Amino acid sequence: MWLTIVLFFITGVVSGTFGGLLGIGGASILVPALTLIFGLPIHLAIGVSLLNNVVVSFTATMRYRKQGLLSGKVILIMNVGSVAGIIIGTFLATRSPEAFLKALFGAFLMFMAANAFLHRNAVEGRPIGDPSPEEKAALSGLGFIMGLLGALLGLGGGTVAVPVLNTLFRMPLKYAIANSLATIIVSSSLGALIYFWLSSGTLFSAEEALMTAIAIIPGSAVGARAGAVLSERLHARYIKYIFYALLLYIAYNMIKSGLGW
Repeated sequence: MWLTIVLFFITGVVSGTFGGLLGIGGASILVPALTLIFGLPIHLAIGVSLLNNVVVSFTATMRYRKQGLLSGKVILIMNVGSVAGIIIGTFLATRSPEAFLKALFGAFLMFMAANAFLHRNAVEGRPIGDPSPEEKAALSGLGFIMGLLGALLGLGGGTVAVPVLNTLFRMPLKYAIANSLATIIVSSSLGALIYFWLSSGTLFSAEEALMTAIAIIPGSAVGARAGAVLSERLHARYIKYIFYALLLYIAYNMIKSGLGW
């Protein structure tokens, strides 16, 4: 019992550190760990991940807020789009078999790794001040994708938002990470509420999910703060290479598990 709690805490620290450092929320580590290492059903892991995303994102965002990296307008516009994505994603997740979600999760991790390689050089631009109508529509669409991924796979959506904000909107990388994490706070909070409302008692036990989250979240909070601090002191490029190499290994095992190989 206590060993499991300690292992959950360590898992939270690891996922939270990467989430806070790279602006991805940490779910890309947490969900596979819960399913492949601890043997939990993926629907339960998604519920835990959504709760965890809220804490990781909030903790790291407060650190980035002190650095003056947040744009209220960007965050608001992306959250408007995320609501529709959350509703649709939750509907799909609660009606999808576990094997399909595992394979889909693994495929998305492979996309993340490929996308990171293609956009390995950060673009140095400027923060978005007052978004144009075209930028508002694009930001809202990006928020929709974040909400969809959050509810469907338990991901924060930063895996898509950070490179898009950096390369297409030419937002400096640290600004992209900070505003992505701030958006995840709202999208994951709403996603968790809807997901638990629709799924607890049928696809997983709400009590088990909450107890698991209680063991993981303190570690995630510690890791998220450490990740945000490390982002000020380390060159993230080399850490990203190691992280995405790890993702390829995790992706292979998620797809293997989903397909029953």
